[in-house]
Amino acid sequence: MKRAAVFVSLLFTFLITVNCGGDSVDSGENGENGNQEKEVTLTIDRNVTHQTIDGFGFFGARDVWWTGNHDNLFTEEWGRMIIEDLGLTIWRNEYYPPATPEQGQDADWDKQRPVVEGIAAAAENAGVDLKLIYTVWSPPADMKIRISSDGSHLPGSAGRTRFVNEPHPGGTKDGGTLNPEMYEEFGIWLADGIALYEELGIDIYAISPQNEPLFEQFYNSCFYRVDWYADMLEHSMPVVRERYPDVKVFGSENMLEMEGLDDRRWFYHYHLMNRNPAALEELDIWSVHGYTDGVAPTETARASAAWRNHYEDYARPSGKPTWMTETSGFEDRWLSETNQPGALDLGLAIHAALHFGNISGWVWWQGSQLNELGRYNLMQGEANPGKRYHVSKQFFRYIRPGAVRVDLQYNDNDGVFATAYQHNEMDTFTIVAINTNSEPVLLNLDGDQIPGQFDQYVTTAGQNTNKTEGVAAGEITLPASSIVTLVHGNVYEHLNN
Repeated sequence: MKRAAVFVSLLFTFLITVNCGGDSVDSGENGENGNQEKEVTLTIDRNVTHQTIDGFGFFGARDVWWTGNHDNLFTEEWGRMIIEDLGLTIWRNEYYPPATPEQGQDADWDKQRPVVEGIAAAAENAGVDLKLIYTVWSPPADMKIRISSDGSHLPGSAGRTRFVNEPHPGGTKDGGTLNPEMYEEFGIWLADGIALYEELGIDIYAISPQNEPLFEQFYNSCFYRVDWYADMLEHSMPVVRERYPDVKVFGSENMLEMEGLDDRRWFYHYHLMNRNPAALEELDIWSVHGYTDGVAPTETARASAAWRNHYEDYARPSGKPTWMTETSGFEDRWLSETNQPGALDLGLAIHAALHFGNISGWVWWQGSQLNELGRYNLMQGEANPGKRYHVSKQFFRYIRPGAVRVDLQYNDNDGVFATAYQHNEMDTFTIVAINTNSEPVLLNLDGDQIPGQFDQYVTTAGQNTNKTEGVAAGEITLPASSIVTLVHGNVYEHLNN
């Protein structure tokens, strides 16, 4: 995704239909009414472990890169807020191709550099080991060639052909593809992008050589047939690693539904990369986007299957972690009132990815935009953090990099969905529980090594990560229609140093 025009989020409300469809529910407060609260049991086994968390984050600056006002892109207050309050531990940027006399670009390094420096400084001041990553939306225009328009681009795009001697008429925009005779030059250009950060004393953690490679868009974009993408990985990434052997590669940033569902998963990038060991060797992190075809939402019952399939077919056999590196499209209201999902749905989406997909990283699309609080940004600068900001914070702030998800069993019919994490280095234990019921529930935590008390953070329609300290483990109540994070221990890195 590039601009917020037509993209709709992948919705993971496969779990329930009670409160996510716009039904009238309690405002989210405890709502004591004299009736005995329903009790829900979560069974936790800290000896059974799952994925290690790499981090949570978003894309972009304080305002969109395509704004003409450079002064609005970063403030120290905003930098502190996203690192220390929201809890950002991954920050995604675009590596822009150079402008040409015929075609400009939304940003260049002169525009981006102050933002990069500011965010990195905010993280360093807070003791946070921020992972900076970049994605390419298009190679430079002079590296691209024309492709045929015949043949469907789905599935696999086998009908498309390349015309090596014909430049792509759209430059960096409207698709086209990378010239296979320029794999080495492309690798050099990717490494040059890493060098821009290195010159500032900042390490890039990972790069993606192409955003959404099956889509040809009016903005910076580049189309790769499945085998073309694998060939590019095989031949361009070693050029990058010659200069930067420790930088990781993530991809293909295609759609989860296209990669994970039974009727499509055998045709796309990952299936072919599993047939190409050299290409697979160059990929360190599986990466998908939380959209479908870039327009329509996934049917709600399909999401859990897509995540399970992705994990079982790609992540587990390869031993490589999975990140979700872009999603958006959620309304800022608590519950969905239209065909667009709401903030509670976002919490369920993050839960589904962590629980069913065993993902290690989650990255929202545009983190901040100044002109509005729309479906595609979490906050309107530091002045107006939205409801989805606080939903994200329930995960971002309290599940820190290095935390390991431990086994937690729940009953779907109870309407409470949860995951748990232990962080041995920070001596922290965290549970994130989502109550989709229209009434409060009393939580029963069953298992060994359960802490005796927790700090409790609550987001509802009427609360924003409200904190209650020292809640006894046997007295935890989840408000109606709420997301509750329970923390035992420290989640602030600077307090560990």
